[in-house]
Amino acid sequence: MASDGTLRVSDPGLRLAAWGVHLLTASGVIWGLLALLAIFEGRYGDAYLWMGVAIVVDSVDGPLARRVKVKERVPEVDGALMDNIIDYLTWTFVPIVLIWHAGWLPEPAALFMGFALIGSLYAFVHTDAKQAEKGFFRGFPSYWNLLALFIDVGLRHMGPWAVAAVVTTLAALSVAPVRFVYPNRVTKHRGVLLWGAWTMVPTMIPLIVLYPNPPMWIVALNLVYPAVYTLLSFKLDWEDRREEARRALTPSV
Repeated sequence: MASDGTLRVSDPGLRLAAWGVHLLTASGVIWGLLALLAIFEGRYGDAYLWMGVAIVVDSVDGPLARRVKVKERVPEVDGALMDNIIDYLTWTFVPIVLIWHAGWLPEPAALFMGFALIGSLYAFVHTDAKQAEKGFFRGFPSYWNLLALFIDVGLRHMGPWAVAAVVTTLAALSVAPVRFVYPNRVTKHRGVLLWGAWTMVPTMIPLIVLYPNPPMWIVALNLVYPAVYTLLSFKLDWEDRREEARRALTPSV
C-alpha cells in the first residue's frame, strides 16, 4: 500500500479493481428495483431492507473509488454521474414512491410527491451540489429513505397533513442555499459524524426487524444521530460562512 492510502498493485489489477468499484456502485439499481417491487407488493419492511443495502453500498463505494483511483484507471466511465443517477433512484425516487403508495399524504398526494421529486432533482443537478473540498452538500441531501422509515414508525400517526408539512419543508430545503455536512469529506468533527453514521447501522437493524411496531425507545435512539448531524451541519455552515466573510473583509497584502 502506498503512503497516500492507495493500493499499489499492477496496472491490470488496479483497472480490474476500478471496474469492481463501478460494479458495486451499479448494484444500486438492483437494490432500488427490489425495493420498488416490495413497495408495490405492500412489503414495506423488505423495501426498507433493500434501501438499507443501498445505503451501505453508497457509503463505501466513494472511498473505494478514491483508493483505487477509478478516474485514472477507467476514464471512459463517469463514476460520479452513475453515482448521482443511482443515488437519486435509491435515496429519493424509491422512498418518495413508498410515502405515496402507503397513502400517508393528503390529496392531492401527487402535488406533494412531485414537489419533493423535483426539488430533490434540482439539488442533484445543481453545479454546486457537492462542495467536496469544504465537506458540504448544498441543500437537504435527499435522505428521503430515512425519512420514509421515520414517517412509517412514528410521524404518520400524527396525520397526513403533518407528513405533508415535513415533506414540503424538506423539499423546499432541497432547493434552498443552505448546506449540510458531507460526512466522508468534512474535516471538522469528521470522526464524530462517521462514527455516528456507522453506529446507526446496528441501531436500525432492530428497527427494521421489529417493523411495523418497534418500541418507541428504539425509534428515539435512531433519531439521535440525525439530530446531531443537523446541528453540526448548521454549526459548520455558520463557521465557514463567517470565515469567508472575515477573509473578504481582510485586505490582501
